[in-house]
Amino acid sequence: MPTSTENTIDRAPRIVLVLAFLVLMLEGYDIIMYGTVVPSLLTYSSWSVTPEDAGHIGSLAVLGMLFGALGAAVLNDRLGRRRVLIGSVLLFSIAMLAAAAAGSPGQLGAFRFLVGVGAGSLLPTAVAMVIEYSPASRRGLNTAIAFTGVGLGGILASLLGTWIAPNYGFRLMFAIGALPALIIVPMLWLRLPESLTYLSMRGRHDEARRTAERLGVSLPVITPRTTARGAGLETVRALVTSRHLISTLLFSAAVFFCLLVLFGANAWLPSLMIKAGYGVSSSLAFLLVLNIGATAGTLLASPIADRIGFKPVIVAAFLGAAGSLSLLAAKPSTLVVVALVAIAGLGTNGTQILINAYVGSYYPADLRAAALGIVLGVGRIGGILGPTYGAMVIADLSPSWQFHAFAIPAAIGAAFITWMPRRVDIPPRLRHAAVDPSATR
Repeated sequence: MPTSTENTIDRAPRIVLVLAFLVLMLEGYDIIMYGTVVPSLLTYSSWSVTPEDAGHIGSLAVLGMLFGALGAAVLNDRLGRRRVLIGSVLLFSIAMLAAAAAGSPGQLGAFRFLVGVGAGSLLPTAVAMVIEYSPASRRGLNTAIAFTGVGLGGILASLLGTWIAPNYGFRLMFAIGALPALIIVPMLWLRLPESLTYLSMRGRHDEARRTAERLGVSLPVITPRTTARGAGLETVRALVTSRHLISTLLFSAAVFFCLLVLFGANAWLPSLMIKAGYGVSSSLAFLLVLNIGATAGTLLASPIADRIGFKPVIVAAFLGAAGSLSLLAAKPSTLVVVALVAIAGLGTNGTQILINAYVGSYYPADLRAAALGIVLGVGRIGGILGPTYGAMVIADLSPSWQFHAFAIPAAIGAAFITWMPRRVDIPPRLRHAAVDPSATR
């Protein structure tokens, strides 16, 4: 008898994907907007903020994301995905409003940390919900679609920041980040379903059946083994047992190196390009190309991953980033540079999105949310160290080796994914045929 099987979903309830897109767009704005208000903070005479102070305040949000992701690993199975997701949006929205009224740099840093906690707990929860309510043949694509919300939120932050921050100051930018919650939170409360896996794990079978009937999906099969994991900490312990320990460590290491390159490149790519001989304006434009490449590339790569498996696509994306970053050291023509930077975007930000979908598809349904929380939480350390790593590269290496220094961690990330033990990373037609998914791990 199989110990656990996942629910077979033939079509994705659109409301889950739409709501995930909206909350990730709000999260994207709230995280990325900080860079647009730094000049206003530095010229705010009442506080006398130094560049170092501004950097420390910015890093607190990333640190908060680490704690938020780890907290979600436990709370998702104690409180439910729905409550954690709504609570996360409330937390970072209230923190944004509080940041708008901050009375000192210290208070602003504390509120930015809380923004990070909310954003960090939102990410694994949203991914888990999207994957659970997606057919196996569209898990990668639906995750990519949802994460385009983060990019759109960042674009909105950049566009608003160029007008609002210089003319009205940083406080209005923070307040704007909180206002959409007045609409989105009621929408979540009224329309977001609870995870069917969570309801079944908690013995709320009637509610699970009504939810499945309303959405037109089938129920997951939950056994006593799975139900026993519903206490939160027990779920986390299951991820570090001999059966799952290797995969959890490998995923965490891959995310660490992915975020190391991602945050380092986003912080230092313009400086790298300037040192390579490109003008300031074109160097800033390359940062836009990096993010466009990540979004477009992920939307193109995710259906391929859904068809042939996530592992080969992620390895190829990692190696693409490593190769393109190394080739930039050769100072090719501008057109080639644009193509290489776009590939690097897919291999960094795009790879992280694909890994999110891979983690969510790799583990059994009852471990999915906790696994995403642990992997994203531990891997977030790479995001914290990325800007510092980039600063060391800029200061200590020659211009050509600076690009190689960013390529090496991407190659290491590819190696960790290559070593991933086999589970169910197989084409959907075979995945549907398996009675017991655990037999194919």
